[in-house]
Amino acid sequence: MTEHEQTEIRDPVTPANTTTIIHEKRSSGGAILAVIAVIGLLVAAFLFMRAQDSEVMRDAAIADAAQKVGNSAEQAGQAVENAADKLAGE
Repeated sequence: MTEHEQTEIRDPVTPANTTTIIHEKRSSGGAILAVIAVIGLLVAAFLFMRAQDSEVMRDAAIADAAQKVGNSAEQAGQAVENAADKLAGE
């Protein structure tokens, strides 16, 4: 997007029939680039947060599985003790 602005300058030194026209070009490229950069940062932050959430969920699943293995081992140990007590008691 470009904007053209015409400015008419009349110089008292030059003849009255001479007109100087200056075209000033203004670009909004910097603003568009800034918006794109902000959007890129937001997307990167979102993806980083998702990766962190997935890592936390993975760690929680591993801890839960380890707890279940521990409980199963404890139950197996109690079953072995009960069996040993029955054999010793006979």
